[in-house]
Amino acid sequence: MGIHFEIQQVSPRTIAVIDGQLASNASALLLDDYIVAIDATMRPDTSQTFRSMLEEKYQRPVKYLCVTHYHGDHVFGLKSFRDVTIFASAHIVGNMQRRMSTDWSPQALAARKKGDPTAAEWIDDVEFIFPSVLLHQGIDLFNKDRRVEFHHSGGHTSCSVYGYYPDEKVLFAGDLIFAGQMPFAGDVTCDPEQWMAVLRTWLNWDIVHVIPGHGPLTGMAEIRKHLDFFELLKKATLDVIQAGREPQDISMPATYAVSEKDQWLVESTQKHWYEFYNTA
Repeated sequence: MGIHFEIQQVSPRTIAVIDGQLASNASALLLDDYIVAIDATMRPDTSQTFRSMLEEKYQRPVKYLCVTHYHGDHVFGLKSFRDVTIFASAHIVGNMQRRMSTDWSPQALAARKKGDPTAAEWIDDVEFIFPSVLLHQGIDLFNKDRRVEFHHSGGHTSCSVYGYYPDEKVLFAGDLIFAGQMPFAGDVTCDPEQWMAVLRTWLNWDIVHVIPGHGPLTGMAEIRKHLDFFELLKKATLDVIQAGREPQDISMPATYAVSEKDQWLVESTQKHWYEFYNTA
């Protein structure tokens, strides 16, 4: 069954698709001659719909797609953009290959289909596409007198990338921002120090609109809130390590409410941050 969603205008030249049915947000920048898309949505069918909506509505082709990181809700839909220039962090290849031999193996995906009837509708259509342009630091794209910049930052994952369109002060944050909700900080490649560093950098930038990887459009207040959350979490983690206690003893800041079904977020974060700071 198809998913219906709408394009949301963020600024004169930037748009987003934000709908809980999509599992993650996607967005785009409308340059004069072409479109730069940022993420593709999770499902191959919704990614194809997203691309068609962009090209039909704005009457120009998608020339580039930025993949903000390797998680399935950001790469499972890449086949719909396989004919455009896909770029991402150089670290994405190793991260994807690791998952393709574990959580994304044919056996694991078959088990996912059995356990999730919704996934059974589309998961067989997933193709693992590796980006053709790999970033070690960043890249600027130009079209006439317009420029958009993309930066490899790490943080949420070792391959996290974000974009910034200075003309309209729009940040394409990817999963470095989970608007209004506890950020997932338990990935095995997550670097809390890098994540906090990029948040501090953004606080010094001229940002009006933040398009997050998850949650509604937001702004500078959410960046500050994420940084406050992480600084409190770091202190709580160091306190537990110093006291010789266990990861589950880390007191999670009450910044964001977490439902019972999302307790895995807390547990994975406690485990990873304990390991990260215990070996730092």
